[in-house]
Amino acid sequence: MSERLIAVYEVAGPAAEAEKTARAIAYEETVEVPLDFPLKASIRENVVGRVAAVAPTHEGRWRVEVDFPAALAGGRLGAFLNLVYGNASLWTDVRLVDVRFPASFLGSFSGPNFGLRGLRELLGVQGRPLLATALKPMGSTNEEFAAAAAAFARGGGDIVKDDQNIVDTSLESFRSRVDAIAKALSRENKSCLYFPHLSAPQEELEERLKFILDRGLRGVLICPAIVGLDTLRRLAASHRAVFMAHPAYSGAFYAQRSQGIEHSLYLGTLMRLAGADISVFPNAGGRFSFTRDECLSITAKARAPFGHLAAMWPAPGGGMGLGDAETMAADFGTDAIWLVGGRLLMHAGGPEAGARAFREKVLACASGA
Repeated sequence: MSERLIAVYEVAGPAAEAEKTARAIAYEETVEVPLDFPLKASIRENVVGRVAAVAPTHEGRWRVEVDFPAALAGGRLGAFLNLVYGNASLWTDVRLVDVRFPASFLGSFSGPNFGLRGLRELLGVQGRPLLATALKPMGSTNEEFAAAAAAFARGGGDIVKDDQNIVDTSLESFRSRVDAIAKALSRENKSCLYFPHLSAPQEELEERLKFILDRGLRGVLICPAIVGLDTLRRLAASHRAVFMAHPAYSGAFYAQRSQGIEHSLYLGTLMRLAGADISVFPNAGGRFSFTRDECLSITAKARAPFGHLAAMWPAPGGGMGLGDAETMAADFGTDAIWLVGGRLLMHAGGPEAGARAFREKVLACASGA
């Protein structure tokens, strides 16, 4: 157990209290006994986590590092999550903010199937951000969804996805809807990709994914917080598809900033580790409370070197309009997906005109015009 996995937490101070909390995490996440429990020397030396650092951060908060034997995670995503934030997640004022992984642990994961480079090659698009939209609203007919998707493709869009709340309770209705949208896009003879929402009971996910891929589609939208991070990992490892991860249901992990998991760790590092090619998150200034720094940090985690794992696409969205284009270009650069839903679909002239207007903005921002 020589290789170590270092977990970084933010906890409440003062210094003595932060040190005590760090020691409690080290014990709770490994041996789960009181600090004064009479452990055998071999267990204390080879199993119990070690407090590596304690330092002040801001407003009475302290950053503490606890390193664990990497072998305790066994190269398994579930075991890793349980190790670094199992029982500690039940404590108030303990937030998991970062993890440093040894190469041996990362070697157990495949990561994104396509990532930045692969998706660009699939689309044949270089040198600019990608433009994506979501089919809305729930309750529309298959024909209405298909018409909107086709119009978006005609306007030059790159990716059209189901909205995350579009679900089909029966396999037959799912097949019918996906088939109608896929046929409409095919008739446009465009390279625009369609990602249906892969949402079903666990026992139906494989069948639905097989139908999608057999239909010639190249990827899916998936909500990892709902289906499970390890489910995403398993599907991505066994199917050559693009997985676009949506953050629905995940807000409880990071929205309370004194507890939970740091935005960038959950939506950046963990999505990439689980095999997402694209991570969707709400951009600052939209309908949700993400800050600009949090969005930039997610983006950095998505694209930074991470062992052998491919870089992942950040996909900021959530209420973005044409007026946000310059800021998005400055913040996220060319290797990002602009996810524009309602504002694009309700553009004067419809989805085709909306896609064309946003595409022109994308191109202008990419060229620096």
